[in-house]
Amino acid sequence: MKVIVNGEEIVVEGVQTLGELLNRVRENKGNLVVKRIVIDHEEQPLSRLEDLKQMEINEEMEIELELSPLKDFLLETIEEVLRYIERVKPLLGKVADAVVAGTTEGYRSINDLAEGLNAMENVRMNTVRITGINSKELGLKVEEENLVRILTDFVNALQSKDLVKIADLIDGELKDVFEYYEEFFKRVEELLQKEPS
Repeated sequence: MKVIVNGEEIVVEGVQTLGELLNRVRENKGNLVVKRIVIDHEEQPLSRLEDLKQMEINEEMEIELELSPLKDFLLETIEEVLRYIERVKPLLGKVADAVVAGTTEGYRSINDLAEGLNAMENVRMNTVRITGINSKELGLKVEEENLVRILTDFVNALQSKDLVKIADLIDGELKDVFEYYEEFFKRVEELLQKEPS
């Protein structure tokens, strides 16, 4: 079996599953997270990591792994979220107009926006879980309770297909949601960068 970790070929023996391989590779190396898995030249979705760990491996396979320290991975993810926010915030007014107009682009934009909000919330929750940083400790301008209320209103409007309410939220209160996430991630990024590796 050919195993490449962060661009370097290594020898690993006595492992039966991908999970065992990952454990062996990360042994005594601190908090390393899996950024990328390629098996026989086919990239595997990290969303399936738990299933992939059960996969039996054999000598004919080529497995390429990209691992990163947890802190570095978290900082990269935060930077991606901040770039997303920077791209999307200026477009909210146009999205609201497209929703009111009932265009195909408007419907697609609603879906993209909902997925983006869900992804940001998942990153926020994982960041809190990993770092132990509490939103209240950060002293954010937009309070978390307000964020929850706005997102609940948005989900309810989506479920009832109330396009006017959706457009009003996108052009209005959702801007506060983006402000919250932007401020949250910038503050967490600052704290992580100050922390020694």
